[in-house]
Amino acid sequence: MDAIVIPPEKEFEALINDLRVLMDVTAVTLHESNTAGKTGDILTIVMEGNFYEIASEMYDRAEKLFERHSVQLTYKIMDSADVIHKLKDGNLYYLKWYLTGRPLFKNDAAYTKMIEKLPAAQSVFLKATKHVLQMFGKADAMSRGAQHYMGTNSHQLALVTIHRNIILLFGIIGELTSGKAYSGKSINDQQGITDEFAPAFSKLFDRSNPAEAALVELLHTVTRSFPYTGNIKIKKETVVTAYKKMQWMLKETRKVYNEQLSSCEAALTTFQEPVREKPLKLSDTNDENTALDKISSIITKSIKTEAIYCFGKNEALRPKDVEKEKGSINFYLLVFEDRLTPNTAHDLAGKIQSKSKGRYTVTLLIHNVTELETEQADQNYFFDKVIGSGQQVYLNPESQTIFNSVMPQQRNLAPAVEYLHYRNTIANILLEHVADGYDLSYTHLTGILLHHVVEQACLAMIRLFLGYSPNYLSIGYLLEICVHFSPEIANFFPTRTESDLRILKQLSRQPWTLRYSGKDIVSTDEMELLEGRCNEFVDHAHTLISKALEDMQGKDTSENQD
Repeated sequence: MDAIVIPPEKEFEALINDLRVLMDVTAVTLHESNTAGKTGDILTIVMEGNFYEIASEMYDRAEKLFERHSVQLTYKIMDSADVIHKLKDGNLYYLKWYLTGRPLFKNDAAYTKMIEKLPAAQSVFLKATKHVLQMFGKADAMSRGAQHYMGTNSHQLALVTIHRNIILLFGIIGELTSGKAYSGKSINDQQGITDEFAPAFSKLFDRSNPAEAALVELLHTVTRSFPYTGNIKIKKETVVTAYKKMQWMLKETRKVYNEQLSSCEAALTTFQEPVREKPLKLSDTNDENTALDKISSIITKSIKTEAIYCFGKNEALRPKDVEKEKGSINFYLLVFEDRLTPNTAHDLAGKIQSKSKGRYTVTLLIHNVTELETEQADQNYFFDKVIGSGQQVYLNPESQTIFNSVMPQQRNLAPAVEYLHYRNTIANILLEHVADGYDLSYTHLTGILLHHVVEQACLAMIRLFLGYSPNYLSIGYLLEICVHFSPEIANFFPTRTESDLRILKQLSRQPWTLRYSGKDIVSTDEMELLEGRCNEFVDHAHTLISKALEDMQGKDTSENQD
């Protein structure tokens, strides 16, 4: 085997600079690997980001750079997300790298961000040893099984068990020497894979020896044909040879484990855990800007976000099951994302409320960034106003040009007034149907009619007061938006009692549910109560709208006189 060549530091610098051009490098390290026939150092390149699998093209390009700089080192490329995942799962190879790696280069910001997410080294060590010992437990069990089958002359069962155990042991060796188990490959493939990181195991079967090559083929054939033996003839001497190979591999694999274990134990005695600030939980955050930052982080991790703007908040008493001394705050957020997924607003709002334990809630208006080019004047007015005067909570650097170029515009109220007229007509006709009383005999149908009444009233107010047209139309969501410009609306459909919840559920039913409706779930008295609340809500909406239109007309008259 050729000697490992450690290049001079100057040559390392040139290699690392070229690697940084090729990929986003978080760190480049060296650590010793004196086990499984491998001597010398392994150079590890940690990429920034999260890749499901490092593409072979990346290794091909890196290989050319190593050749250009005459660097003869075994190297491994991994991403920061994989490092975090492997250490959290308990991987002895990654732990040894973490404890003993000598940094040649570090991107301080990216490296610190990665380190902050790592668990304590001692907990990784305990989890890793438990995991490997469980694997050895399986290997020992199969070894005993193979011995039993040999004793009963069950040659096929013995060879199948030996083959499966060898594949398992190659997987353990892969984890211990390179951090990854290459399970499911053939013995020949496994020997080729382990040649770089565990060369002692690459010669388990000498493929240049016809007898050993035939034994490998027999192991595969027997396993593939199991449980049907066909005309396969197996000599006992062949089984004994395969068993001895397996036993040698089991012994050597355990030796590698002990060597890696000893290295980690020695390193742990002097290792100093990095200082990690305990992150403040959203539920414990009292500063609103900090809360918005944490809420923004939840959103950006869940969807591909381009920008987030806060355009208002409401404070209220918290529910009974939450601490009484603190109020709850609901933020109104306009979110632009790269793509739009159904129910995103509902799911994210639930996640944020859960993480804050009710301390903070959000009403999310989520839209695709391409909607900034909408031809609907009112929607454009709303977007531009929020972007121009709202609080910018998050902005993707790559989208700065799009959002920084948005300019406020004068609003033309005529389309909103026309839209209001049709919503009002529909709501009044439906209320007349409910008032006639012929539908009250079936609460499901009455609930659907009242659902549309409230929906029409909400859409009319939202369009008039905000210029906004929602793309999510649940009753609860529309009422939340209305509370932004009229906090009193929160009182029209309370949720204090079981009866309140029952009739609100009836109001929230979508029309398609009539296809599957059955027995009434609310009483006639409760439906009359719901009808009364809906009438009061519509009266409130009419009062708000009438006053708003008077104010707007008065403003227009004043401006015309000027």
